[in-house]
Amino acid sequence: MRINLIIVFLMSGLLSAMSQESQQSGQPAGKLRDDGTYQNGGYWATPLPWLMVTLMRVDPARAACAFCDAVEDFRARGDVNEWINENAKKPAGVKNYCASAALPLAGVKRLRAFLAKNGKQLPADLAKRLDTGEAWLKPEAKRILRGSSRIGKGNVRIFTPDATGGYGAFWVRDWSYQIEGCPEAFTREEIRDGYLFLAAAQREDGCMPDRVRADGKGVYSPGGEAKPFSKNGSVDQSPFMVILCHQYWKLFNDLDPFRKTADALEKAMRFTRRNPVNGLVTIADSTVFRPYSFLDTVPLVGDQQFDSILFWDASLKLAEMFDAAGQPERALPWRRDAEVVKKSLVSLWDDKIGMFVAASEKWRQPSIWGSIFAVYSGIATSEQSDRIARYCIANYDLIVKRGQVRHLPKGTFWGSPEPEFAKP
Repeated sequence: MRINLIIVFLMSGLLSAMSQESQQSGQPAGKLRDDGTYQNGGYWATPLPWLMVTLMRVDPARAACAFCDAVEDFRARGDVNEWINENAKKPAGVKNYCASAALPLAGVKRLRAFLAKNGKQLPADLAKRLDTGEAWLKPEAKRILRGSSRIGKGNVRIFTPDATGGYGAFWVRDWSYQIEGCPEAFTREEIRDGYLFLAAAQREDGCMPDRVRADGKGVYSPGGEAKPFSKNGSVDQSPFMVILCHQYWKLFNDLDPFRKTADALEKAMRFTRRNPVNGLVTIADSTVFRPYSFLDTVPLVGDQQFDSILFWDASLKLAEMFDAAGQPERALPWRRDAEVVKKSLVSLWDDKIGMFVAASEKWRQPSIWGSIFAVYSGIATSEQSDRIARYCIANYDLIVKRGQVRHLPKGTFWGSPEPEFAKP
């Protein structure tokens, strides 16, 4: 009861502050706008495991509830969707979306491990809800993932982001998310051959593909092929290729694909643009590079928080694979790069709010996805992780709807950092 009262108090204080801010700016106070779509106002299940790992630091039951709420929403709507917001003119995205189906299972796995390690238990009724939700989602996720597949060039089975044919090609990070959440959906050969299929589409300058068509042709920028968003795609493409290779190695203890592509992976990582002063991944011009693909419609510029975490993670994984391959001299510079990124990430920390911002220029709103991913990946300090967790608890209704998560707090949109209110 005391915790609930604290949460209500914090929420009331936040909403009051936002209302006062709107009055100071001449805007009428009232109900926060919640009619955005896709990457600027939609609620996504993709980051649910990051939220769960963040919440379980202070409230494991809330973490379990988030998962249960999402699965119960999937079942009620009869669909695992890419994103949702029923207040929008277009209320939902692509149906049977693979990342939304698979990644929440990674959250349950991490939650159960946390409970076992710390000798904790959920209330009996919540534990039963969690068991029921997981038992339903596991076969459903596998069905959706298998339904997304098709045969590509060379008789390689590729896996598209959804099971309804909306995307059509083989996306790099979407497939990594599928493997992370539901590796049992794939055979060893499918993961190995799929990785090599993607790697074969690397451009001569080192740019890895955003996606690869079934005919083997690489597409390097998000957006339509006729109207690409940027010249060189998203800055997450190189790290995700390293992460995919590492996922295969960890699942099957087989370094052969890494040995075949180690030079290509290093070339790809060096292609990623970084700030020479602090080592963070940076974008100077959004027509040349785009951010993390789940933000690719947003022209973020400056040092990139989410992509810097991906680069840090991929650098450590690349070093780990070089060590395993008996090449420690090639591992050392990547560990050094990772350490530089980790130290520099504090420049994107907003100590007043207790959250990371998405980028160093123009877009300094509290980044929900980026902050909870910092906790999930392990790059956030213990103090930062606790503050992010407390923020998420205090502002839960502003960032989560039925277990699905916004990029920014409700009422806040990319390019408009001040809260926006619905018209009377």
